[in-house]
Amino acid sequence: MQQPTTELAAALAAGRAAADAIAFLGDPQSFAAGAVIDKGAAGPATVADIASQVAATITLRAMLGGAVRIVAEESLEEVDSLGGDSLLATVAAAVRAAGIECDASRAREALAAASDAGGAGTFWAIDPLDGTKGYLRGGQFAVAIALVRDGIPMAGVLGLPRLAATGTGMGAGVLAAAVRGQGAVQTPLSSWEPLPINARPWNPGDAIRLAGSVEKGHSASDSLESRAAQLGPVEPVRIDSQAKYALVARGDADTYLRLSPTPDYRECIWDHAAGALVASEAGCTVTDSRGVPMDFSTGRRLTAAQGVICAPPRLHVALVDALAPLVG
Repeated sequence: MQQPTTELAAALAAGRAAADAIAFLGDPQSFAAGAVIDKGAAGPATVADIASQVAATITLRAMLGGAVRIVAEESLEEVDSLGGDSLLATVAAAVRAAGIECDASRAREALAAASDAGGAGTFWAIDPLDGTKGYLRGGQFAVAIALVRDGIPMAGVLGLPRLAATGTGMGAGVLAAAVRGQGAVQTPLSSWEPLPINARPWNPGDAIRLAGSVEKGHSASDSLESRAAQLGPVEPVRIDSQAKYALVARGDADTYLRLSPTPDYRECIWDHAAGALVASEAGCTVTDSRGVPMDFSTGRRLTAAQGVICAPPRLHVALVDALAPLVG
């Protein structure tokens, strides 16, 4: 992948704009009152989540046309209930810092334009700041942008502003990107210097570096680790956000496992579309926890999927069997 396609170029530009808007807002631990928003069971959001989404949405629409369909996490209705134009004024300042003309009115328009319901056809899925709790504590987070066509991710970018170029630690930031059928690459956050990334092959008995959430409430971490330990020694890798997909894609972890936290819970499409494509193009198999392929044409949630298994093919097959008693 020497030069990005038109769609991937748009996703890269949107990811960088979103990261710049987030960076302008500074250290989230010093945010002013009102900058962190309690969304109840959905977890926290911040002014950075909203600014990131507005920056990414405006960028995609500018590069691909205003009629582009966008399915994104943050809603105008929620913003209006939490502060309205006063909140949007702060958002607009962050977006302007990313080099994009914006005021509260344009931010409002961008939020309204990103409320598509998804489903059939072609659309973009945006998670503007995946891993908000990690972001707030100074850990990892991701900006996730994916083009979905007829239920299948076709191009995707994970912006990882705090991730090192190798390993699992903090660093200057990278973008992981993929186009279906063209492999996956990693590039510095601010430039296009693509290097292919590939998952590490696994053989029975090998240690399994299991990427899981720092927030244990996000999945049944202990149960997952005990089932995976039937296949080999387990080395937990605790990391927030879709950075887990990137670690598996580039061989810094061996698998990302997630069980649905409740029997009726279904994942949001923006939480997985970009990461699943990057990992699959790096040589992984990505399915739900039963081994069923993910269908991104079911609306804003993956209504037919339960949890996630992302791993190189041989390990994936073994994990489907190992997790079967947990998923039924």
